[in-house]
Amino acid sequence: MLQTASELVAPDRIILMKNEVYRVPQTHREVQVLSGIAWITLDKKDIILHSSEQASLPFSKNPVLISALNNMPLIMAVW
Repeated sequence: MLQTASELVAPDRIILMKNEVYRVPQTHREVQVLSGIAWITLDKKDIILHSSEQASLPFSKNPVLISALNNMPLIMAVW
């Protein structure tokens, strides 16, 4: 079976606690929440993702920032 390039790259697993912010590398375009709730800010827009939800991030010259909502740790995969 033929695999696409995105399937060949192992995602980074990130854990964020309350008040921590993660700046997504510009080479990464996918985010999947494994546990918790993610607050994603991109180009002055906010996206909320819950556990098991995934989003494709559009290319932007501005940084993508992710933080955990509530007091629960956020566990996510980004690639």
